[in-house]
Amino acid sequence: MAAVPPAAVTDALCTAVHRARAAAADLRWSAPDRWHVTLAFLGPVPDERRADLDTRLARVARRHGPIAVETVGGGHFGDRVLWTAVRPGSAAVSGGALAGLAAGVRRAAERAGAGAVARADDRPLRAHLTLARVPDRSRRALGPLVEMLRADVEPLPWTIDRLALMSSVDGAPGTPPMYREQASWPLTGTDR
Repeated sequence: MAAVPPAAVTDALCTAVHRARAAAADLRWSAPDRWHVTLAFLGPVPDERRADLDTRLARVARRHGPIAVETVGGGHFGDRVLWTAVRPGSAAVSGGALAGLAAGVRRAAERAGAGAVARADDRPLRAHLTLARVPDRSRRALGPLVEMLRADVEPLPWTIDRLALMSSVDGAPGTPPMYREQASWPLTGTDR
């Protein structure tokens, strides 16, 4: 389950990460059409569970309103992943709205029996867009790239206004999986 940034944000982010990308052409940079905030990783969803999952996710979407966020700066997970943060927007009343949405999605997936991964994924939400990965068996100091991102990626505001059920399909060996949106639900609740 994911939240997908609008084209205006991905376009601006492409421009903002240009310097870091040029400085680290050896990384596996994610294509902008792959950028999304993972709210919950479900793993494979059995066909017989899909209708129940869809019903439960629609219910979650009706309970949550659109969430103002902004994409800003940069960071890294260990020495493997380079990202930009997605945090509550300056107009947001509560920073917990996105975490609450992610928790609702996880509960819905668990109740629908949508994969063992959903039950095991109890880490706190660290909302981000993955920009690049360090190739296997490579070493790269990501600190200088993070500093570039912090200098270059100024706040890009956007509104998360829908949930998207994404699936990944493995590509050819050595290529990243492709993501496809299977379904989506507008966030129509009144919480902000």
